[in-house]
Amino acid sequence: MGVEIRVEGLRKSFGRQVIWEDVTFTIPAGEISALLGPSGTGKSVFLKNLVGLLRPDRGHVFVGGGDVPRLRENDLYELRRKFGVLFQDGALFGSMNIYDNIAFPLREHTRKGEAEIRRIVLEKMEMVGLSGPRGNCPARSPAG
Repeated sequence: MGVEIRVEGLRKSFGRQVIWEDVTFTIPAGEISALLGPSGTGKSVFLKNLVGLLRPDRGHVFVGGGDVPRLRENDLYELRRKFGVLFQDGALFGSMNIYDNIAFPLREHTRKGEAEIRRIVLEKMEMVGLSGPRGNCPARSPAG
């Protein structure tokens, strides 16, 4: 599925350092795109503008019709729930094991019970080859 992403005249700078100047493009709904470039070229800055963590100096960032920099806080929160972004410096919660790091967004943003969360987390861990010893998983069988 997905939603259309449309950027019009985006400009972002930090002080005198211009990161993006007059960027305009559209990613049609359902398309998969990649943003590639060397370190320091503004990829993370663009993604932060896309999800509303930063505001552009000028221009518009439309995601599914809503202009991200102009969304109300509640609408921005709902928009962010549709994204999965992991920035290079935003690793895992150091105080949690791998299982709980994966379970965190399911617990925080869904109404799934622990049994369903456990099934999903173990499935995802298996998919990426992290299904080894159960030391990272809750020892007891969750109820509910």
